[in-house]
Amino acid sequence: MNDTRNKKEKNQHIQVFARVRPLNNAEKTSKSPVVVDVPSNKEIIVKERPQDKLTKKFTFDKTFGPLSKQIDVYNAVVSPLLDEVLAGYNCTVFAYGQTGTGKTFTMEGACNDPSLHWQTVRIIMK
Repeated sequence: MNDTRNKKEKNQHIQVFARVRPLNNAEKTSKSPVVVDVPSNKEIIVKERPQDKLTKKFTFDKTFGPLSKQIDVYNAVVSPLLDEVLAGYNCTVFAYGQTGTGKTFTMEGACNDPSLHWQTVRIIMK
């Protein structure tokens, strides 16, 4: 590591957040089983099969359950980056996952729960 970097650069790191989206209407209608549980603000437990007790536990910097709101995600993920961006640093919020897992839901929001994009624009324009 180059020791000539300033203190700000030395403290940079990647954080990984996970959000479990709520069941969509089709899943509710077909009574799809819930196979993902968020027991704490840092863990997600995934069942191998709906009827099995076999699970896998994953740990993240922070997790958001299906009842979380856009503002919760914004406050934990995006808001801390705004001062950095406005100071000229590059920051990225990257949504990754399989099709249908909630990337668009998180980044664009719903009618009654404004998106991370609009929350950010609203704060910057104040």
